[in-house]
Amino acid sequence: MRLRDKVAIVTGASSGIGKAVALRFGEEGAHVCVNGLAHMDEAEAVAAQIRQMGRRAIAVKADVSRPADIEAMVGAAVGEFGRVDILVNNAGIMYIRSVVDTSEEVWDRTVDINLKGHFFCAQKVIPHMIAQGKGRIINLGSIFGETGVPNACVYGVTKIGIHGMTKMMAIELAPHKITVNAVAPGNVVTPLNDPLYAMVGGQQVLAKSYPLGRVGRVEDIAPAAVYFASDEADFVTGAVLFVDGGYAAQ
Repeated sequence: MRLRDKVAIVTGASSGIGKAVALRFGEEGAHVCVNGLAHMDEAEAVAAQIRQMGRRAIAVKADVSRPADIEAMVGAAVGEFGRVDILVNNAGIMYIRSVVDTSEEVWDRTVDINLKGHFFCAQKVIPHMIAQGKGRIINLGSIFGETGVPNACVYGVTKIGIHGMTKMMAIELAPHKITVNAVAPGNVVTPLNDPLYAMVGGQQVLAKSYPLGRVGRVEDIAPAAVYFASDEADFVTGAVLFVDGGYAAQ
């Protein structure tokens, strides 16, 4: 087991990529704080699945756009497990809007969840990781942090920010043996992407733009997070790993 007895917080883990990461972490031996917000029944179910593996797990409700919620979530994890070894910043939202149709409310909510949330989740776990002498922070970026796409400008801006923030934090935290890396998925079949599929005419249409001929599955992404969380990545920091079927290489 690559993460035996490590303690992880995974944000946005009630479904999609976050759920897949949390479950894979459990399979690899980690104890997990499963963060959710609107769908806490699903978050509780993910925690229950991890406990069935023989690990410890709790589900914690927190809005990652609110630093006070984040602080309470980290406190709950430390109170339950005694430490935090790994943070996976996964929670995110996406609106399909043209630039001219993007409201201030859409801008603010997207930036608050996707970018502000990543920053303050990291900020709240860093003191614990410094005290422990080591830590892993894994951010969820996107191919749209690298390439342009129509009708998702604000989402792309936040992912560009996440890629840059990953590098900035990696340099600052390296003296504390805290690594900071990002996983940048291509399009992955999750509820987040349903509006995108509707706009382009379905997953099959989108799959044609990927060199490997398909869109991603959540199971494609979770192993990358495991790698960054494991001792195998001890000499890796500031990296952005594209798991995208070759999309960004075109």
